[in-house]
Amino acid sequence: MKRVSDGRHMKLAASGAVAVAALLGLSACSDSLDDPPAEEPPQFLANAETCKALTGRFIPASAIGEPSTGASVSSATYKTAVADAPNQSGNAIVQGTPDYCELQVQISPVDTAAPSIKSQINLPTKWNGKKLQFGGSGYNGSLVSGVQPSRNAGPEVPLPLTQGYMTAGTDSGHQVPPGGDQASFALNDEALKNFAYAAYKKTHDVAVQLGQLYYGKKPSKSYYMGGSEGGREAMMMAQRYPADYDGIVSIDPVMNWSGLQTFGNYVGGILQSRPGAWLNGKTQLVHDTVQGACDALDGISDGVVSNYKGCKTEADLALAAKRCPSGADEGAGCFSDAQLAVLNAAHTGYTFNFARSNGVMSYAGFAYGGEGLSGNWDRWMAGTAAPTAGPDATGVSQLYLYGNYYVRYFIARNRNFNPLTYDPDNFRERVLEVSNLMDATDPDLTAFFKRGGKLILREDISDTAQSPLTGLNYWDAVVAKMGRETVDQFFAAYVATGLPHTSGGINAGASNAPSYGIPGRVDLLAVLENWVERGTKPADQYVLTNRKALPPYEVDASKPMCRYGSYPKYVGSGSASGSLAENYTCAPN
Repeated sequence: MKRVSDGRHMKLAASGAVAVAALLGLSACSDSLDDPPAEEPPQFLANAETCKALTGRFIPASAIGEPSTGASVSSATYKTAVADAPNQSGNAIVQGTPDYCELQVQISPVDTAAPSIKSQINLPTKWNGKKLQFGGSGYNGSLVSGVQPSRNAGPEVPLPLTQGYMTAGTDSGHQVPPGGDQASFALNDEALKNFAYAAYKKTHDVAVQLGQLYYGKKPSKSYYMGGSEGGREAMMMAQRYPADYDGIVSIDPVMNWSGLQTFGNYVGGILQSRPGAWLNGKTQLVHDTVQGACDALDGISDGVVSNYKGCKTEADLALAAKRCPSGADEGAGCFSDAQLAVLNAAHTGYTFNFARSNGVMSYAGFAYGGEGLSGNWDRWMAGTAAPTAGPDATGVSQLYLYGNYYVRYFIARNRNFNPLTYDPDNFRERVLEVSNLMDATDPDLTAFFKRGGKLILREDISDTAQSPLTGLNYWDAVVAKMGRETVDQFFAAYVATGLPHTSGGINAGASNAPSYGIPGRVDLLAVLENWVERGTKPADQYVLTNRKALPPYEVDASKPMCRYGSYPKYVGSGSASGSLAENYTCAPN
């Protein structure tokens, strides 16, 4: 089955060339990439033979921009093309892949007690001359293959590898042991630094070196794309390594990382461990109350809060009005005083008594709307087990789980520390140390701007895995630092309303959503390419879509994704036409 594609995706540059004799010779007798060849080698197309010749290749530490003891290719496997094909059920398409060389790479640590970094680099035979690195998720610990779709692109968009991108990913420098704790790696300083930023730089440098060996030249453009933790990594690349990347896409980044984990441990754990405070069974009441107060503020009562700034006052009043008369928990129809304190903290955020990295004092709270969507507040805020069941208990909220890992392994560095007793004031020095490693909150992007870098941020406004206001507040901070005129030349921020964490859309028929779902797909890699390579500035809005899963991938629903500072206001008539982007305009909020 052939893939429907536009010209951008089909226009791939001719494949690069490389000398097999040089590859084999270097593999056998040279430890350095700096030794010049004796003469210009013969040229030929990249193929299975040249791929196999990379097995055992060693990249010296001198070629890697963060400390290591070098990198080696543990396996080089030539993969022949696989066509798009229906899945077993026949209700969706499994995307195909082109001919490419898959490299499994190990980057060795300086500290022999630290784990190695495992990375994968994919070298397509028909190379477009560019590199795309994918970010990870959560606490990482599993290999990002790079053989994956562009983040939140629709099913009609070929894989970046198929588009001709050389792709890369990594496990960030640790592997989660079977049955082990996700964050125990942080007890080792080098592993922690790798997770914070160094593993992505090392993977980038090794990928560029191996690509040069295979193709005979370095990539002309280098991009980074990630969401959540991968979004934090993307922001970190712009801040720490501005010379490495021409363009970056960051989606729902957990960039104020130490703030998020402190907030999560507090609102998901400490507050909800108090008598009558756990939100178990109350997330639907939160959703219904907020919808009742705010749904129509965007011009349509459709189950989506789009005027997120206009909602705050109305929603806070409506939630407060749901107080149980006695102040105690009286059942599913009202909130106890302790539960209202949790809701207030969730929307207010967390303020430290001291500054962390880049002078940041606080963590923003959540916006409003979408609380009742499957996997949103029920998973992140409440869980199925109270925080008093223990930090590792099955079913505790994800905010508490991620937050207590941070408290125990990154700060106290004691697995048995009780996170419900945590007070950052008692660990100020360590909090600042970790914040300086992990937080991607530096608003001075001058170096990235001056080298011509471009940055696109997307925040999903109903995200409760992290506050979507964090990235938007960061954009404000960059504007305050560099000026709006400058920022508009290289940094564009967008808001997708009604969607939870890194969502590619909510399907038709889902509970607590419009009957036609909530659109979420857009190809931001294409937007980034056009900006970086053709100078086409991003538009003030893009159309989010939900599409059918089979060709020709017809659009089921659409809605604008507006620039930060505006929201999709409904200007059509009748609730049924809420599924069409043309019935909205991006209005200031």
